[in-house]
Amino acid sequence: MNAKLLKFILSFALVVLIAVTALTGCNNGNDPSSTEGGGQVAPVQTVGAGETVFRFEVTDPDETLTAWDVSTDEETVGAALLAVGLIAGDESEFGLMVTVVNGIVADFDANGAFWAFFIDGDFAMTGVDDTPIEPDVTYAFVYTEG
Repeated sequence: MNAKLLKFILSFALVVLIAVTALTGCNNGNDPSSTEGGGQVAPVQTVGAGETVFRFEVTDPDETLTAWDVSTDEETVGAALLAVGLIAGDESEFGLMVTVVNGIVADFDANGAFWAFFIDGDFAMTGVDDTPIEPDVTYAFVYTEG
């Protein structure tokens, strides 16, 4: 084999390897299931009753991840989580403003804290009370300051 061709193939393979390594190592800290930063992971709990089951995760201020398999007959994530007591908040013209998740209060007026809602690791574009439950999807709230 030509030395120039071999050098090209090895160089190309190295570039591909570097790109794959870089892309798999980057998550910008947005993954609610990530425990980087010293967080803990609690065992999955089961709550509720009904035919539909979905995974719900909470990352608290200490970066502890707690997860539930929620069973429900409700149609939206918000209704299901309200029914089992995992969230609470205030109704507004824009829908439910979640202020309490798993008993932990996020007080925006005190320290800029709020509960960010995620669907399969992506920041949600809908409110929790407008989000229909879908199979094989993980819903999450992440305590966020700032």
